[in-house]
Amino acid sequence: MMLLVTESDHDELARIASLSGLESDLLRGPGITRWLDRRARSLGLDERSHRAMLIESEEERRILSEQIAVPESWIGRYPVSFDLLHETAAARTKESSVFRVLSLGCAAGQEPFTAAACVLDAGIDASRIEVLAIDRSRSAIEMGSNGDLPSMAVRGDLPEYMRTRLQPSGRRWKVDDELRRLVRFIEADIVSESLPVAPGSCNAVYCRNVLIYLESDARDRLCRRAASYLAKDGIFFSGHADPPSDLLETLASIDRPGAFAWRRRGESDPRPKNTSSEFTVGRVASRRISPRPSKKSIDPTITPPAEQGSPEEVIAIQRLADLGRLPEARELAERLLVEHPADLSVLLILATIDSADGRVEAARDHLRRALYLDPDDPSALFQMVVLCESEGELDVAARFRRRMDRLATDGGPEE
Repeated sequence: MMLLVTESDHDELARIASLSGLESDLLRGPGITRWLDRRARSLGLDERSHRAMLIESEEERRILSEQIAVPESWIGRYPVSFDLLHETAAARTKESSVFRVLSLGCAAGQEPFTAAACVLDAGIDASRIEVLAIDRSRSAIEMGSNGDLPSMAVRGDLPEYMRTRLQPSGRRWKVDDELRRLVRFIEADIVSESLPVAPGSCNAVYCRNVLIYLESDARDRLCRRAASYLAKDGIFFSGHADPPSDLLETLASIDRPGAFAWRRRGESDPRPKNTSSEFTVGRVASRRISPRPSKKSIDPTITPPAEQGSPEEVIAIQRLADLGRLPEARELAERLLVEHPADLSVLLILATIDSADGRVEAARDHLRRALYLDPDDPSALFQMVVLCESEGELDVAARFRRRMDRLATDGGPEE
């Protein structure tokens, strides 16, 4: 029997998403829909009653958010950012003040533990190091507090300063006691709850791969909150797909490809060219596009990423996929993405591979990241339309199709 989705259903989901600070489309995917159904049945509730509970209960919304936000992180992710942190800490070894790092959306601790080891290796005495790690996922906070990291927390070579800090423990990793004592884990909603962080107190604030899940108002609040914690010479680290573009008047990009780092804007810094209120995180104003995929129209406010993977590497991935060797193609593409996290061609080919392999949610995540890098990329928009239509999400597909239509009628190819 086909269930009709009513306007009331959309209104309820939109309200739940707004209360959670999430993009409403995230609640309409088939994976989350199935989870919501299972969750309601486990509580002995029907769909309507469970939605009412989500509206009333902050705790239930927290559990929902844990299902949506993928805590994908690993030790030393974005290594250039930690090189910059190391240099910053090394320049302050003779000071007596606390060197404080804040990790907003810390997952199980991969990022804050890396930061703590990095600052310690730079020569800051342990008594002067304080790393605050905050996340609303209770399970992630418990893991981090115990110094337990999941098996995928280690990918490839570890930074030199982490090699003696981790020990295998079954299928997991155990952080050594000295490092664990440097990180204080706090369970809290980083958007809406009061946090135990004084304004202007942090030498570094990490807020990476969090903004991508939030609706515009929540992104704006979190960006401004994070920036307020920065010391005068503090550094803001974003993810490759979610720079703090709402704060162009406050923050200036640091010229370090691959670091995705920002600092407080000085009086001598050139002012940003686009400061309109429509310029929000991960978004750019509508542009004319060519009828073929474009890889150059990345948000100009993003710190330039490391060079893209070579065409030969991309061709090799495509050849493996064409031969049906999807696991090998995916492994090669994921390795390339670690080195070049803002390469649209790799994100798009990963989406194609995962879609062909039935990994719908993984494909959707790659496309979402591609569209945050370039909201007007026609290939990403087209793939999102096809994916949503194949999953029966016709209303969501229609919205992406309308975006394609608007771009196609903006005036043709850009000269």
